[in-house]
Amino acid sequence: MNINEVSQLINGKKGINQKSNKSKQKLENRNSIISFLRKNQECMLVIVGIIIILIIFLVIYIIFNTIKNNPMNIYLNLLEKNPYPQILKSNDSNRYDKSLLDEKKICSQNKKFAILRRTNCQACGLFSYYIVHIGCIINFLQQGYIPILEVSSFSNVFTGNNIMQKNPWEEFFNQPCGYTFEKVVNMKNVKIFECQCVGHMPDEKTIYSNKIMLDYHHQIQEKYMSVKNIIYKEAEKIWKKLFGESKNVLGILLRGTDYTALKPFEHAKPPSVERALSDTIKMNNKNNYDFIFLGTEDNKIRDNFIKKFGDKLKYLLPKKQVLYDYEDQNYLTYNSKVYGNMDFMKTYLLTVVILSKCLDIISARTSGAAGVFILSKGFRNSLVYYIGDYKADFYFNE
Repeated sequence: MNINEVSQLINGKKGINQKSNKSKQKLENRNSIISFLRKNQECMLVIVGIIIILIIFLVIYIIFNTIKNNPMNIYLNLLEKNPYPQILKSNDSNRYDKSLLDEKKICSQNKKFAILRRTNCQACGLFSYYIVHIGCIINFLQQGYIPILEVSSFSNVFTGNNIMQKNPWEEFFNQPCGYTFEKVVNMKNVKIFECQCVGHMPDEKTIYSNKIMLDYHHQIQEKYMSVKNIIYKEAEKIWKKLFGESKNVLGILLRGTDYTALKPFEHAKPPSVERALSDTIKMNNKNNYDFIFLGTEDNKIRDNFIKKFGDKLKYLLPKKQVLYDYEDQNYLTYNSKVYGNMDFMKTYLLTVVILSKCLDIISARTSGAAGVFILSKGFRNSLVYYIGDYKADFYFNE
């Protein structure tokens, strides 16, 4: 055995001894820790218990403060203190207040906030709220308030019979002056009011031929209650899917179901399907439209138009959301397919937005039709039926 081999052997034994010593040291350290824990087991359990209790208390504190500071809970507390919201009288003498069209000035000078609720009309539909809300916005802006529209805390077509944590109105429309319900509810200078039908609201019976009314309310909605951009973008996608690049589209808006079955008092009579079809055929023959877009909740109406126009006819409401024989003894908004169904409300709004962009329009007189005309920048040709009102039909004859 030479010197190098002896040296390697010695070094190898040293390495083994060093590893052995390290292993022994680790073992001793581990044993000492185990020994310490055994001796202090009760003390350690107490410490762990205290830590767990502190964590539980911290979680409870966070949850409690989250609930306490939740905007809806703050608002519900306000409602408990004010169970009967105030009513603000309307200054109907100034129906077309042009000073309100200076949005920046109004939003900077109005320092009070008013949360508005329309609790007295559970059967009212989306565009009934729309036209009443426009009237309330004008009334409250005139009297120094920034109005915030709220539909989350009472039974209505948006929520059904539930209380919503978020305000459903804000899924579809912007609030005045860039505020939201969540921002305003924490402010000290906020009051709660009932939103009632006032003289400032668009008149769904005459707005179609009243250019002053139509132009004014078009500007008011654009400045203070515009449709959300996300809704407009979705409507644009649907338009391209249905019509491509064509602008030569005739819009039709017809109501059936509860309008014809229940004949609601002082609501406008819709035209018969036969009359609407006849007028549509005449306008189509004259203008040779690329497409006809039909907005209706009544499948009988839709079936008749499909039978006549085939693939030229387009529509939006899916089959599961339209109704056949309406045998319900209550308003459509109470129907299980509609009441509290935000998908139905969204589809209805998209239908109205698309109708507002059509070249020409044929329509019955409804709140939805008023919405179509207010959102529109004008139609080349329009036919709105003035047939009369239920139980008040001495004005017109068919």
